[in-house]
Amino acid sequence: MSQQHGFKSFKKYLVTGLLALLPVLGLNAQDRGSIEGTVVDSLSGEVIIGANIFITDLGRGDATDVDGKYSIGNIPVGTYRLTVSYLGYATKNITAEVGSGELLVLDIVLSPNVIQGEEITVLAQAAGQIAALKQQMESNTIVNVVSKERLNELPDQNAAAAVSRLPGVSVQRDAGEASKVVVRGLSPKFNSITVNGVRIPGTDPNDRSVDLSLVPPEVLDGIEVFKALTPDKDADAVGGTVNLLVKKAPSGFRSSINLEGGYNDLEHEFSDYKASINVSNRFLDNKLGVLLTGSTQNINRSSEVIDVDYEFGLRNININNLNLADFDEQRERHGASIALDYDLDNHAFYVSSFMGRTDRDEIRRRKRYRVGSTRVEYDLRDRERFNLVYSNSLRGEHLFNRFKFDWQAAHTSSLNKTPFETYVRFRELGAFRNDITGDETYQEIPPFARNEFNQTGMQFSTFTQSRTSDRDFVGEVNGQYSFDITGTISGYIKTGGKFRGKARTHNPTEIRTPHGTTDDIGQANPDDFTLIKGDTEIGLVSFIDQDYDSTEFFGGDFSINPGLDPDKLNNFYSRFSDFYELNRYTELEDYTAGEDISAVYIQTEISFGERVSILPGFRYEYTENSYEGKFGSLFEDLGRKGEITDTTGGQSYAEFLPMVHLKVNILPGIDLRLAYTETLSRPDYFNLVPFESINEVEQIIRRGNPDLKHTTAVNYDAFLSFYNSRIGYLSVGLFYKELENIDFIRETRILDPESDFRGYDLILRENAVRTTTVKGIEVDLQTALRFLPKPLDGLILNTNIAFIDSEAFFPFFSTMRSPETGQLIVQDTVRTGRLPGQPDMTANVTIGYEIKGFSARVSLSHQRDILATVGDTEEEDGVDNSFSFWDVRINQSIKRFKGLSVFADINNLTSEREGAVFGSGKEERVSLIEQFGLRATAGVRYKF
Repeated sequence: MSQQHGFKSFKKYLVTGLLALLPVLGLNAQDRGSIEGTVVDSLSGEVIIGANIFITDLGRGDATDVDGKYSIGNIPVGTYRLTVSYLGYATKNITAEVGSGELLVLDIVLSPNVIQGEEITVLAQAAGQIAALKQQMESNTIVNVVSKERLNELPDQNAAAAVSRLPGVSVQRDAGEASKVVVRGLSPKFNSITVNGVRIPGTDPNDRSVDLSLVPPEVLDGIEVFKALTPDKDADAVGGTVNLLVKKAPSGFRSSINLEGGYNDLEHEFSDYKASINVSNRFLDNKLGVLLTGSTQNINRSSEVIDVDYEFGLRNININNLNLADFDEQRERHGASIALDYDLDNHAFYVSSFMGRTDRDEIRRRKRYRVGSTRVEYDLRDRERFNLVYSNSLRGEHLFNRFKFDWQAAHTSSLNKTPFETYVRFRELGAFRNDITGDETYQEIPPFARNEFNQTGMQFSTFTQSRTSDRDFVGEVNGQYSFDITGTISGYIKTGGKFRGKARTHNPTEIRTPHGTTDDIGQANPDDFTLIKGDTEIGLVSFIDQDYDSTEFFGGDFSINPGLDPDKLNNFYSRFSDFYELNRYTELEDYTAGEDISAVYIQTEISFGERVSILPGFRYEYTENSYEGKFGSLFEDLGRKGEITDTTGGQSYAEFLPMVHLKVNILPGIDLRLAYTETLSRPDYFNLVPFESINEVEQIIRRGNPDLKHTTAVNYDAFLSFYNSRIGYLSVGLFYKELENIDFIRETRILDPESDFRGYDLILRENAVRTTTVKGIEVDLQTALRFLPKPLDGLILNTNIAFIDSEAFFPFFSTMRSPETGQLIVQDTVRTGRLPGQPDMTANVTIGYEIKGFSARVSLSHQRDILATVGDTEEEDGVDNSFSFWDVRINQSIKRFKGLSVFADINNLTSEREGAVFGSGKEERVSLIEQFGLRATAGVRYKF
């Protein structure tokens, strides 16, 4: 069936379905009234956000907003029983009489739960726990929440670290800091990141993933992770959607200031600091709200790294390269948000802007023992780069009796830029003693190096710049109509459309000294450099940093001395940049991508009393892609020879995605949720660009694949939750996913005897020909142990664990000799394994204690090992090791000064190292060790 015919059929079914619903929408048009009001705390008088007001006789209700307000309209004339509830508070029953055309204002006061005759004061940690649970339990889908209160109580430096506390969520780390989110074992490109529902464009030059380390938690009002989508949400989220919340201002003037300083144990420095501010107020009789937040941070993310590469010999697996790297990195993180809203009773308008930026200033010194090439290399990279995300939106909401209408226009953008990167490499040839055998461990290799610095000369130098920009323009409209079928059966029907237009560009540039050029520079300037090897090469000794010392590298077990001086390297580039030439291979990485996505959906939610609700619907998305790239066959130094031509590509496709959710309140406090959803994931941009790069020296051909298909997924979810105000909250979730057409990197050998490239390795992305499955179980337990005797009644426990299993099929070539002819036979076959990036288990445990103004918590985040790279056999797989990070926070309120508190945090209490191995089981070998040390901070917070 053609796409045009398919779209016509879709419109036909849509119109038919809407017409069939019209009789239902017109039911019960008799005289009606409405109820509205505010819910507040009996002790503090503050409004309660998220309280549930339910009309038992009608089976419907509302939840209070950020101002503690609720509104229930279209109520038939009569007398009704209202149930008002909120976690941590005693449930209240109220009788209300609604008259024809009457607006009944009903303000409600709730009291905290009472245990053994004592009122319980809800403190900070418990408040954060209750707020998150309330959102999860009231949701019509499967969602986990990090509330604003909990964000303030966690010792996390960015949004990615905060999200990783949730069940089934793990992270990829960069320099010891959480950066990208993995949901249910699916890599970051399979998940969407949004701000108030508006998607953030990818921040990575190579894929669609978003680096959440850009976002300081102080500028957020909470974080939601939707694991089962509804039709009104973007469908490109196979793992889940992480939604960052920026909400409107609550009533009254509120403000807080946070100041802190920190210590980095690895560098023995007190250079870290953070400052944040939050200000909000409402004006014009509470109609206009203004909320401003800002945050700035400087953090030392220095690290020490041991990196080992292996090669297969005839009998053994030997070390090919041993790399020792010392990273000196300073990160500056800035965030800000502004939210304006104007409320005109039945009409409201919202303007919000959000910005997150991280600047990274990095110097990497490295010593490389190239055992396979019998040389030792010293290099230095001095790099500055930054990532930036913006989100700006204008939204309106309008209420016309039974009909709700909302619209939104948004512009989001991301920028990944490296304005400055210099690099230089020196090498010593014949750098090892003759008695090295090749089967040494990585600890045994350094003593075999000759370390003849006076015979180590400059090989080349480079200067690199890159820029990747991504912009989205979004427009959407939604309409919702509420209806009653009987006194206890009610619901709504909702439909809408959305357009998202994307424009992405990627432009890297590298210039470098061609082969032999640094020798010419040295010989032309003999007074400026120490020359070696008969005065033909610039010697390493000309660039030594006399102030650098690596005697404490990995506790003194290794050394990378002598260290190179970045100022001397940058001065070399400044003086001799005219000798640098363009590396044409980087031109092949240029691309421009455009993507237009049009979507329509329809969904309805029907509640059968207070116990059962069902939400069926579907989403239809049509995608058009266009790409412009470079095609070239380059060879010789810097790709000087060969031609580069422009090339274009594109594709279009449509997906019809049905979804259905069922929620059953089995007993008070016991809910069952079931969901069937279909979602998708679009290919990464550069993989679709029809480029070709030929490296004759290494005999490697890399190609893009414009025919790469998008991934589709069928998702099954079951979620059972228990809540008791005395004991706490427990949930168990099961999920199963079937993914078609996942893409992977495949490396094959060209064997065609008539090909000019016979024997070359061909590297490109392909779609899997078999179904990939992912399944798992998530368990979440949260409780405030108030039922324990004093002083143990101040204990709070948050813990979750997830077990995940997947099966993917990876192609490879197996070789064997024919028993008849003895000839080598190559077979194209597959092997099974888990998905790259998927941990088998994640777990989080937080134990907190609160008493009066004192609060303390100890947190553990554990993640089991993951498959990082796939080889032809398990011996060739790369596996990132499991890790466990301990964090501590202590907070003390100052009773004498209301609103003032002091706190202290310790991150990575045990100085846990991260690492990876090559191979598995008995054959595994260390391939990576990375250490960062612990980080300690202390600060002060003032709320007024």
